Amino acid sequence: MSVFVRTCFSLVFLCLVGLTLADVFSQSQPSQRILTAVRSQDRIRIDGFLTESVWDRKGEDGFVQREPYEGAPPSERTEVWIAYDDDALYVAARMEESRPDSIIGRLARRDSDPESDHIGFGIDAGHDRRTAYYFIVNPAGAIRDGTFSNDTYTDESWDGVWDVAVQVDEKGWTAEFRVPYSQLRFSKQDRYIWGIDFYRRIHRKNEEGFLVLHPRTDFLRVSRWPELHGVEGIEPPTRVELLPYVTATGKFLEKPPVASFNMGRDDPFILGRDFFGSAGADARIGLDGDLTLGLSLNPDFAQVEVDPAVVNLTAYEVRYQEKRPLFTEGSSILDNFGSGGAATLQNFNWTNPNFFYSRRIGRSPQGSVTHQGFRDIPDRTTILGAAKVTGRIDPTWSIAAVTALTDREFGRVDSAGVQFREEIEPLTLYTAFRTLKEFNGARQAIGVLGTFVERDLRESRLDAVLNRRAVSLAIDGWVFLDEEKDWVVTGWTGGTMVEGTTARIASLQRSAVHFFQRPDADHVEVDASGTTMTGWASRVWLDRVKGNLIFNAAVGAIHPKFDANDAGFLTNADVLNAHLYAGYQWFEQGGLFRYRALMGTIYRNYNFGGVATRSKYQVASDVQLVNFWRSFIQMGYDATVLDDQRTRGGPLMEMPAGADGYLQVSSDPREALTGSITIQGSASSLRGTYHSFSLNLNWRASKTLQVQGGPTFFRLSSKAQYISSFSDPFAVETFGRRYVFGNLDQRQFAAALRVNWTFTPVLSFQLYLQPLLSIGNYSTIKEFARPRTFSFNRYGEGASTIGLINDRYTVDPDGENGPANPFSFTNPNFNFKSVRANAVLRWEYLPGSTLYFVWTNEKVNYEIRGDFEWGRDVQTLLRDRPDNVFSVKLTYWLNP
Repeated sequence: MSVFVRTCFSLVFLCLVGLTLADVFSQSQPSQRILTAVRSQDRIRIDGFLTESVWDRKGEDGFVQREPYEGAPPSERTEVWIAYDDDALYVAARMEESRPDSIIGRLARRDSDPESDHIGFGIDAGHDRRTAYYFIVNPAGAIRDGTFSNDTYTDESWDGVWDVAVQVDEKGWTAEFRVPYSQLRFSKQDRYIWGIDFYRRIHRKNEEGFLVLHPRTDFLRVSRWPELHGVEGIEPPTRVELLPYVTATGKFLEKPPVASFNMGRDDPFILGRDFFGSAGADARIGLDGDLTLGLSLNPDFAQVEVDPAVVNLTAYEVRYQEKRPLFTEGSSILDNFGSGGAATLQNFNWTNPNFFYSRRIGRSPQGSVTHQGFRDIPDRTTILGAAKVTGRIDPTWSIAAVTALTDREFGRVDSAGVQFREEIEPLTLYTAFRTLKEFNGARQAIGVLGTFVERDLRESRLDAVLNRRAVSLAIDGWVFLDEEKDWVVTGWTGGTMVEGTTARIASLQRSAVHFFQRPDADHVEVDASGTTMTGWASRVWLDRVKGNLIFNAAVGAIHPKFDANDAGFLTNADVLNAHLYAGYQWFEQGGLFRYRALMGTIYRNYNFGGVATRSKYQVASDVQLVNFWRSFIQMGYDATVLDDQRTRGGPLMEMPAGADGYLQVSSDPREALTGSITIQGSASSLRGTYHSFSLNLNWRASKTLQVQGGPTFFRLSSKAQYISSFSDPFAVETFGRRYVFGNLDQRQFAAALRVNWTFTPVLSFQLYLQPLLSIGNYSTIKEFARPRTFSFNRYGEGASTIGLINDRYTVDPDGENGPANPFSFTNPNFNFKSVRANAVLRWEYLPGSTLYFVWTNEKVNYEIRGDFEWGRDVQTLLRDRPDNVFSVKLTYWLNP
């Protein structure tokens, strides 16, 4: 622990040294520009022609470049106008073009970047200088919209209901927007002052321009926006949006293998064809001021896009991205916990725990049935209802609250004609609450996040695998250290408490998140009589927000008893981490370079027992050439440390020193065919080697068709891949257990292909295809010899014996004459193959109303073999019949 403390003090000293440079690199804030909106006396027709009288006046121009020549006047003139009436805000824009035949406009799905020219604007209707909505259109009419939060972060999950039209002519192109006030959030005032800014991109020149200068040396946005004056005499509308839906699904599934006692019988649960439908509704209701209440009745949370296939050889859970609309809309208030104030926060060998991870709600049932036979197991938990409130009480005070109730789920088993029904998921209540208060123009802020999970456990089987109750409470905030807001300290701290039976708490302490059973760890132990577990975690960063100087330092800790996995996500506890990240970046174009940066990093990890578990040094370079090609190079060195996770609850193992490298090269994004190549590698004389290669291509074949994707290949040669452990009182050196490892040679090939075919701005087709082939061959089966070393006893040498019969290894660690008992385990070799496909036809037949046709196809094949034959393995996968699911979903937007 003392080493960690010294490291932290060293980092604090270096941070203070860095702070003395603040005055050197400080930048003054630009003066506020004022734009004026004019009330329209006539009806504005959204057609893109700009023929209305309200546009027949001098507009706003004076754009300034951010790319490629910061601060320079734009190469093409842009003029914008702003108008309003009692119902909506209107924006018109004229984008002049000296070469109209060079205007690039490609069709794309909503919120997809078609790599084309575009014009957009943002509205900060609450005028808090931190949050906003944005609206973008390109010359083909493809649209994007979303939200800003924390001054810098953007989120495209919000889909507003607004209108836009474009026209291309001999002068360039024009755009005309209508944004109903129902899509904005603001409180009643006599005269309104909003924030606004405009953004234009000329793709062939890679040119980006704004109404105000946004330096390349930082990511700040909303706080710099001009003010919009002139809007007065309007009333915030009653915001009520209803979205009823109906769905119909057909499942065509392959029958699983049949157990011997069910031979000759058909599976009563899988008929090969299964049809069902459902209906429900979502509602968004505007509350006082900026607050919005979201409600869902029998919500449809089927994901439009499948999760990627993953071969996970670790002990830890895989975190997947949230894609369900109720949870993604307005999620920034919850997602940005702990990261406010800073534009970019770095983490090195630190996985920030999430106090709220919305995919816990509606997850697959966590219990299991106890009988063998034909099984009918639901793949997700039914959400009976959900509600969410998000918004701001005033411009400086934001809140969010989510609650959901999930139903009991039951698994059914048919065993030789006898059917059983067993509960596998209890009735569960999930609740999360978040609030954040800003002070002094957002120079300081403090926030609170709390979660609560309550399960109605009635089955003793579930008592042993689930917590009855889980509570978390955390605070976060930030403070800027100087007048120019160049330096910021931001962070969070919080605690968790879980409650359950003694069997459950003991099981939780032994899980991969905690590993309290480690025999040589004197700071943790399994408490077999405990019914609660309470822990804490914290993280603090010092960040350089603006300027050429790159600086970020952090210190964090996760107590061994901290556990957020009921409502949140946590990979592992018992972690102390600190890093120092510094560098310098040059934005001035010179010679071959448009941009250059050099960075260096030092980071350390310890556990709460004071054991150093990671010590690394890295250097990196980021370069963009004048032709817009870019490369990123990183090299690192890992010092020898002790690993407290490798034996998965066993004693410490030495991890020998090693080196690694990373290279990524990407091409000019302006071309029709673009791509990037990524190469990674690592090597250690004792641990083994890893190398990977990936190619990602993006081909814009036409204005309507885009093809993306590419292959990825990696090969891992590990000299210490964990297999299992076995109790043996004669394994004295390793505390009464034998920890079995092997040399693993793993090869994996995967690819991703995405085809986007956009017929019109409201009608599109998307195909996603992901094949995966992963082969692992284990050899040199052995056991860990002594703690704090990287030494092993190889089975089959000396008196020990090992044999493989019918895909099971049998090991006698000291031979037939020794006192130790033999043990056996399944051959860990694997040959995993899968193909996942997903096709979606999306038609927005009315604003806010959508019709989906979805097809999901999956093939999976698993064999216990560690060899690879391309022809055999591909033919095996193609021979298998897939599971097919077809779905139709119709939504209808109502704004009464």
